[in-house]
Amino acid sequence: MKAVFVLTPAESRRLIAKSVVQMDEVQTALEKAYVVVAGGTTNGYVAQELTGLDIQPQCYTAGTSVNGVLCVTAPADRDTRIPVVLYQGQRVAKTIPEVFKDFHLESVIIKGANAVDPEGNVGVITSGFDGGTVGATIGTITSTGMKCIYPVGLEKLVPSVREAAAWTGSKTFDYSMGADFGMYCLSNGIVVTEIQALQILAGVEAKHLASGGIGGSEGAVVIAIRGQEAQVRQAIALVESIKGEPPVPALKGHCDECPYGRCTFHGKKEEELPAWLHN
Repeated sequence: MKAVFVLTPAESRRLIAKSVVQMDEVQTALEKAYVVVAGGTTNGYVAQELTGLDIQPQCYTAGTSVNGVLCVTAPADRDTRIPVVLYQGQRVAKTIPEVFKDFHLESVIIKGANAVDPEGNVGVITSGFDGGTVGATIGTITSTGMKCIYPVGLEKLVPSVREAAAWTGSKTFDYSMGADFGMYCLSNGIVVTEIQALQILAGVEAKHLASGGIGGSEGAVVIAIRGQEAQVRQAIALVESIKGEPPVPALKGHCDECPYGRCTFHGKKEEELPAWLHN
C-alpha cells in the first residue's frame, strides 16, 4: 500500500519528536543512564514529548532563523531549563559536564541541527565564538562512543553540508544580514528526519518527493510512504493526528542589544528596523 501527504515544518517537528522518544537508544538511556536534550526548536518538541513540560519551542534555543535573518534569542527570553537532563527517566539539575563526569555509555545527547544532506551529514551553526554546545560535547561524544542524536527536518536539506561549512566562518564575512557564524559538519551521530521517524513509528519506507509551498506550506515537505497495509494505515493515522500543529512563533533577539557587530542591523532600535524585521 502507498500513501502521500504534506508535512509543514511544525508538523515535521512534532513527528520527529515523537519518534525520537521511541528510539531504542533513548528508551535504554531513560532506563539506565542520562538523556540530555540540548537547545533547538525541534528539541523543544522532543523535551515536550519526553517530559510533558509546557515548553515553548521558540524559547528553547539560543540561535534561530527568524523574520528572514539568522538571529540569537535574547538571554531573558530563553527557557531557563535548557538543557533538560533526565537520569533514569527523572529530571535532574545537572549540567552537561556533570553528566559526562558521571559517565554512562548508554547516555544519549540530543542535539539540534541547521542543515542535513543526502549523505547523512548534519550542519550545526555556531555563533557564540566559543564553539557552543558542539564545542562543549563533541570531544567526549567522539572519543567515548556516546550516542548523539540529531533530530532535523527535511526543510533543512542542502546538497552538501561539507561544502556549506567550508563557506562559513564569522570573521570571513564582510557583510551579514543577521548574526555572522561558522558551521560544524558532523557525521558521526544518528540523524532523524521525517524518513527515519516514519520508519521508527510505523515501520514504513518513506521517500522525500518535493518541498516548499505558499499560504502556510512554506518549508513543507511532500512525503510518500509504502509498506504493508496495516503499517501504512498506522502512519496515516499518525500523520492525521499531528496535522494542524501550529507554527512556531517568531522570537527575534533585540537588535539594540546584539553582540554581532557585522550584522547590518546591529545596534538599531526597533523603530529603525525595516517593517519586515519587526517583532
